[in-house]
Parts: sequence; structure tokens; C-alpha cells
Amino acid sequence: MIKHLYIILLFSMVLSGCGTANTGAPSLDSAGKHPQNWLSGHRAAYLANTIQCRECHGADLKGGITKVDCFNQGALARCHSNGHGPRSIIHPLPFASSLLHGSEAAKDLIVCQSCHGTPGSSGSNPQFNVRIGSLASGCELSGCHIQKMAHPKSWNSHGTSGNQANSCALCHGANFSGGNGPSCKSCHARLATGGLPIKGQCSSCHGNPPSGSLYPDRIGSHARHTALSGVTCSACHNGFGSGSHSHYSSARVQQLQLSAKMGFMATYNARNNSANFNTTTNTCANIKCHGGQTTPIWGATLDSLTECRKCHSAGSTQYNGYLSDTHFHLDPNFGLFCTDCHDMTSQVAPNHFSNLSSISHNQPASRTIRSFLNYDKTTQPPTCFIASGASPGANYVSCHRAE
Repeated sequence: MIKHLYIILLFSMVLSGCGTANTGAPSLDSAGKHPQNWLSGHRAAYLANTIQCRECHGADLKGGITKVDCFNQGALARCHSNGHGPRSIIHPLPFASSLLHGSEAAKDLIVCQSCHGTPGSSGSNPQFNVRIGSLASGCELSGCHIQKMAHPKSWNSHGTSGNQANSCALCHGANFSGGNGPSCKSCHARLATGGLPIKGQCSSCHGNPPSGSLYPDRIGSHARHTALSGVTCSACHNGFGSGSHSHYSSARVQQLQLSAKMGFMATYNARNNSANFNTTTNTCANIKCHGGQTTPIWGATLDSLTECRKCHSAGSTQYNGYLSDTHFHLDPNFGLFCTDCHDMTSQVAPNHFSNLSSISHNQPASRTIRSFLNYDKTTQPPTCFIASGASPGANYVSCHRAE
């Protein structure tokens, strides 16, 4: 009789959830089984109260009175192998290396949150602070992740994140217009409401080249420069382009400074000094393309057909300096300009800016001498004359005319 009562009592405990500490567990069916969806639903219940599971499955969760081993039985063996707690993706152990779990987390942060995170509340971001092994606060205080954020330290590749519409929205709002985290538009100024930035494209932040009036899409002189052969954004923003840490992390700060990060490629350094940009005067200095001279103010115009000497200077101190004695014609007393002798609108004009990274002229300057001057570079010194009857213009009235 006593034996029968014990069996009834034991079975009653199973039906009621295996003990008073397990009052939060769902009722079991007549066969002593959990509901059909319990494999996915038990994670939250376990995290809320780990004792309730141990009442039936044992202190080590390897069977207990249920004889159901959470680590080595059926489908459970896939999820809890090697003593790992509940998880919704099957990842190998150890999984601490960022090379292993980083790419998986980037695919879909929601998956990670189901085990390692706690939902955010009003005024706070979701936190990845669920205990992992010896880490009482989980990912958050591992030293690898920014506290109270899901981002790993040096989050310079968020363009690779997957399921952005849900994962990023955890902090940045359903339409990326701001939540507990900042609005994505603080950097992606041209991003349409609810739209996603497209990896590898510049159009969500600025035109390519920039074409607007506000940071980060101020037009300046970008179009003039990027239209030149071989000149890309990296020529002046070397090391700060899309994909770099600075490109992302400094974007919001730069709105206050009103200036993008500058870094010139060494190939554009002038002959004697390194290229640099002055944020006070908005001018560049020591640029090979500009003959090492201080450039016009950023955004101002430069007429390459009439303002030659803003880049080309007499002497040999710069790569594009001119040495020929015949340049005495540029003496103000003569009233001549460079283009009076050099025709940069002829068929050779496209070569004028064809290779700005080179350290020499792109073609012999003699090729640009106007034809009616009959320039002869084989003589010493070179000679030229204007044929009788030619009417090249007023500036040439007293020049070397052949009578």
C-alpha cells in the first residue's frame, strides 16, 4: 500500500512540474511530456529560472528522475553538446574566437540575441549580457564588445551585417530613424526613410562625387578632381574610405568639425614636402599636381587655360617647373600669357591631365606650341617666326615676324 502511494505521489510531482520550485514550468500531459513547441520555448523558461529544469532533469541536467539527458539524447544532443547551454544555431566549441562567431553574428544578430541577449526597454538598448561560462555578464564585459551595445569594438564593417531590417532596428529604430541608438541618417544623410544602405555604394551618404551643400555631401571641388584621369577619392582621403574604421566612427563627430578626414596618397606629394590640407584656410599645400604651390580655396574655380602659373612655376624646385630660357617672354613687360604660345585646346589638350601621379610632363611641352609660331627646337637656342601675312592676333604684332 505504501509503495503504491509513493508511486502516485511521484507521478503527481511529474504532472505538476516536479516540485514547488518549478511552478513556472508548463503542465505536462498525461504521458509526462512537455508541449510540442517546448524545444524552442524552453530556452526562455530556463534562463528565467534554471532551478525548475534541474528539479526533473537533475542538477547536472543529464537525466534526473525523467531519464532525459539534455546533452546526449536525440535532438537535444545537437543543441547542448559538450555542456553548452541552450542555443538556436549549431556552432562548434569553443566558439569564443571572433573569427568563428563574428561572421555568424554578422549574418543575423537576432539569432544571437535569443540566447545571449536581453531585450531593451524604454531608454535602453538590448544588451548581450547573459552569462557565458565564467563571464557573468556575457559578451558585454568580455572586453571584445562595446558595453551596452551589440557592436564589437572597432565596428568598422557594419555594412556586412545581415538581417539589417530587424537586427539593426533593435537599437536604431524600425525605420532607422533613431531609437535607443542614433538615427542611421546621422551618417547616411541621403538615406530614404526605411531604406537600407547598399554596401559598396556612396549614395546613401553623399553623391559620387559629393554634390550637395551640407555635410557629408558638400560639393566643393570634388567634381573637378574626380573628372581627372586616375584621380579617385583615395587620392585625398587615403585610408579613410568606405570600409575603414575612421570612415564610420568619425562620421558623426565630423559633422561638428565640418571637414572630412584628409590623407593624401604619397604619389601626389610635391618634390620637397608632403601634401597637406589646411582646415583653417581650406587650401592644400605641397600637392604635386599644383606644383607645390598653395591651391585656390576649396570650392573656388581654377581656369587651367589662363591661370597656368598657379601650378607651373619657373625654376627646378618642382616636378612641373619650367626651365627654358625662352620663358623670359613671360616678363610682365611683354604682356604675354602662357597660352599665347602654348595651345591647350588642340588635339593634345586631353593629355594635359592624363597622368597626374607621374613625376614628369605627360607630353613634350613643344607639342603644344601654336603652329603659326613655326617653332624649331633643333636650333640652339630654339627659334620661332611668324610667317608673312599671318594674323595671329594683336599680341604678336611685334613678335618675330618674317618679312
